[in-house]
Amino acid sequence: MTGRLPFDDRSVNLAYKRVYSSSTRSSRQEPHWPSLIRQVRSRLGVTQAAFAEVFGVKQASVSRWESGRDSPSPKQRQKLMELWRVADAPRLRQQLKARLVYAPNPISIVGRGAQFLEFSHSFGKEAGVATGQLKGGRIYGHFGDIVDRTTEVWERSGIFKGDIAFTLTVLTLTDVAGQIIYLKNFDTPYQFEDEIVSVCEVKRIDGSEYDQHIRAYGAPVFSLSYDELPK
Repeated sequence: MTGRLPFDDRSVNLAYKRVYSSSTRSSRQEPHWPSLIRQVRSRLGVTQAAFAEVFGVKQASVSRWESGRDSPSPKQRQKLMELWRVADAPRLRQQLKARLVYAPNPISIVGRGAQFLEFSHSFGKEAGVATGQLKGGRIYGHFGDIVDRTTEVWERSGIFKGDIAFTLTVLTLTDVAGQIIYLKNFDTPYQFEDEIVSVCEVKRIDGSEYDQHIRAYGAPVFSLSYDELPK
């Protein structure tokens, strides 16, 4: 399958410039600790004081962790991840399975390295691809060089590092019948067991909506970090 995108290299380069030049991007392969701590504590249903006892610290320390004013030590982070897996893994596994069945838009679950892990039944039809050829494989090498470059920008946004709250990406592909289709992907990261996966909701759009995205964001890939989310 050959990928065809109606934007020139300048648009792709703008996306690269945005990702590589941003001083807010982190190279740490870590979750976003404040939100993760709040989620773990919420899943366990305990107060900050009770949570602090588990870690042998004062309640004020947990408050600083959750506000981002301080961070847990490496040893405390390890314990936190253990609690996360205990508290959230069964629920998250159920949630992801439910989304594959009930999500209003077709979705795929993508892991580190842009590897396709799972699809909803309607994903292949919406994206114009044969999912049997993709499951377990990577996005790279299936849709052409420009799609590969756009995917690299998407990965470098930080979605698999826990730095990014979501990404919004537009693509144009040639389907198996040779027809050009426009797609918009909305990706949200989830910490699942020992890795972060991205749940990608895909929606078929028209050329005008594609052009509107490029005008609004200057490039096919748009992302927001947790710090940039509206308060």
